[in-house]
Amino acid sequence: DTSSKSDTERQTASFSFPSDCATCHGDQPTFALAGAKAGYLHSGHWLGFERQGHGNASYANGDGCQDCHTHEGFIDKLAGKAQSFIPSPSQPGCFTCHKPHETGDFTLRTLTAVQLANGTTFDAGKGNLCASCHRARIDASTISSMPANKVSRHFGPHHGPQADLFAATNAYEYSGKTYASSAHKFEVADSCVSCHKPRPEGRFGLSAGIGGHSFAMAGDVHGKETLNTAGCSSCHAGIRQAQGTSYYAISADADYDQDGQSEYAQQEVEGLLERLVNAQGNGLLQRSEPALYNTDGQPKQNAGDQTVPVKLMAALYNYKLFGPEDRSLGIHNYRYTVQVLTDTVSSLDPAFNTSNRPE
Repeated sequence: DTSSKSDTERQTASFSFPSDCATCHGDQPTFALAGAKAGYLHSGHWLGFERQGHGNASYANGDGCQDCHTHEGFIDKLAGKAQSFIPSPSQPGCFTCHKPHETGDFTLRTLTAVQLANGTTFDAGKGNLCASCHRARIDASTISSMPANKVSRHFGPHHGPQADLFAATNAYEYSGKTYASSAHKFEVADSCVSCHKPRPEGRFGLSAGIGGHSFAMAGDVHGKETLNTAGCSSCHAGIRQAQGTSYYAISADADYDQDGQSEYAQQEVEGLLERLVNAQGNGLLQRSEPALYNTDGQPKQNAGDQTVPVKLMAALYNYKLFGPEDRSLGIHNYRYTVQVLTDTVSSLDPAFNTSNRPE
């Protein structure tokens, strides 16, 4: 009891700080929690809360959404508990992925392989935890025609289908075509974690918004958008950001988007996506019958019961899968991305030259 002692006496009093607690909360902790938290506060897991003032967890807390959008729902899912509603949801945070108070360290909560919606098993090391949520919600092979007024703006793979793309699966694949994978699927041992977790080194390279627990591959460094290459350089020696752009300086092997220009790999994927939806309003999904996107690039809400054929529904799914939902412009699996998008564009535009399609 030090209640009757002076400040000086209290400061010099012998105190035994439990060594297990010091691992995280001591002067020189084994685990850099402050830095991890700084990164987390830049992550999509937290920013949904900050940007909306209440977070995804406050509304995505039922009908299955809670399994990934809330901390409590994710823990219940791993435990095999079936809950239809989380009464007091919270954002995914540190203890969603780690349970140090139970294990005494920061090992991941789960490394169990994940079954994707089309039945494919995703088993890629530490990235299995990420794939528990970052996967498509429907089996693309089940896509069929439907009335235009039933095509919701929410139709598609749903947010974050990166596990499917990494595994080169579950895009709408076309009959008579063969599909392959980039080397990432086979060479990157811990998949998501290997590339998204490393942080750049050096005085001016560090930013809480890049790598680490932000998991971001790009972020602000001294007022400039900077790409993270720290997790790439072990395989791609000398990889860098293309000057004045937001692309990695990796040149494409061919003019896949058929615009007559030699471009970076990500630009070619961007060009293929823009053949489907673009700012000029003349993309294949903007002038299809019925049109599925407006000229401003926003999903179109159609009235009436006109049937949207399978080829349009498939193209819509693939556009969302590789475009606004994945957002890597092919980095997660470049060969598969180019193959599928080439086939998607040519399915709506038979005149599109597919001679450069990678095999």
